[in-house]
Amino acid sequence: MKIKVKRTVTANPNPLHYRHPYYVQIEDGDEDSIKYYKRNGVPVSYIRLPHRMPHYYAVFSAASQEEADSMNRFFNNWDKKEYRDAKAQMEKESSYEKLVEEGFDAAQAGTNPEEIVAYRTVINALNKELDELTEEKLRYCQMVAHKEPEREVAKEMGIPRTTLSGRKNSTLKELAKKMKDYR
Repeated sequence: MKIKVKRTVTANPNPLHYRHPYYVQIEDGDEDSIKYYKRNGVPVSYIRLPHRMPHYYAVFSAASQEEADSMNRFFNNWDKKEYRDAKAQMEKESSYEKLVEEGFDAAQAGTNPEEIVAYRTVINALNKELDELTEEKLRYCQMVAHKEPEREVAKEMGIPRTTLSGRKNSTLKELAKKMKDYR
């Protein structure tokens, strides 16, 4: 007769398995913040949250799910605001002097003020539409703009190449549809 022995295993509790976690994104390449959080006992992990590219996050525990949801919304909105503020600052810095520094020559042909205004209008509309895309869809657009190979980006995102290709095409069609009035 066999006797069943109940075995108990004590696992090392993973600090990322908080009951009510909230995440604070750490800027890419910010090694000092990562070291600071780790020194103070805050777990840091490379996480891919839904509809976002993978980033490093400091993970904290909230007392309740409502508090965790509130904190996640707060930090998500904070990241979006910082992005919008940085973008607005860049737009303010596009002065004539800066254009000249970057190689703009007013004596060149094709410097018709109407063309410049029309071009600027299209660029502003495109930027507005890009701001409304999810981080994942924005990554597809960046891939196209930088002529990155689909295979490498698919590996980075952890999805099959065919899935990436389909999603990229869908995103570009969506963007083209929104920009149809600017052709």
